[in-house]
Amino acid sequence: MAAKLDKSVSSALKRLVFIYGDKGGVGKSAVARLLLDIYRYESIGCQAIDSDTSNADLYRCYKRVGDKGVGLLDGEPDAVERVDFTVRGESDYLIDTLGEYKDLLLVDLPARSRDAFTSLIRELDLLNVVESGYRVTIVHVLGKTRSSVSALKDVVELCGNQADYVVVKNLLFGESHTFSRYDASQTRKKIVEQLGGIELNLQEMFWTSWDVIEDNDLPFRTAVDAENTMLKRSQRTRGYRWLMDMTEEVKKAGKYLGLSE
Repeated sequence: MAAKLDKSVSSALKRLVFIYGDKGGVGKSAVARLLLDIYRYESIGCQAIDSDTSNADLYRCYKRVGDKGVGLLDGEPDAVERVDFTVRGESDYLIDTLGEYKDLLLVDLPARSRDAFTSLIRELDLLNVVESGYRVTIVHVLGKTRSSVSALKDVVELCGNQADYVVVKNLLFGESHTFSRYDASQTRKKIVEQLGGIELNLQEMFWTSWDVIEDNDLPFRTAVDAENTMLKRSQRTRGYRWLMDMTEEVKKAGKYLGLSE
């Protein structure tokens, strides 16, 4: 296993960010969309890949959103690629093209992809990633189930200090202190105390705003734009406050997510 990198060094590397959650409904796609929204509107160069074939929210919402949130022109390729990493051999695409990507690569993995993700990590070979000038960040969106913590444990055992970790508690399921399985686990202790992992809280957006955004596949920043939104003023206000609060929350893990610290 490779020696542990100094965090000041690892934070400066190019980033391959995986958004992972063991089961559907934990908020994985919401986190992926939030990150890409920040990257796009803050003009942070990012190549995005949606690997969720059954629920391609990242692709649907951001495929035509370019730098600074400007819509792409007709004829320009989509701003989000679709690659099914659950199919054996598709990891070859990622390995072979790493050198062609920008400094930041965001991959939204499918739900229920525990075995596929571990296979992808093995085939990708994290040493191969390091040789390409990248450092892997695993963003694990946490539910309160035992399997959610178990899936995180598997990934940590597989990757160890060859990756950085951001654990996101989805407060839709309860307040931060109620994630007792995770909080009491040896996995959390290892992530926080040994591996320098960072924990974030994903706040719940009020449903009247969220439903309109979901039903119309809206990018978050478009949804809260007073001139372009279809949301009512109350919906837009709540959505805007959520987006600003969550942007600040995400930046707590900026060194692992390709954002300024």
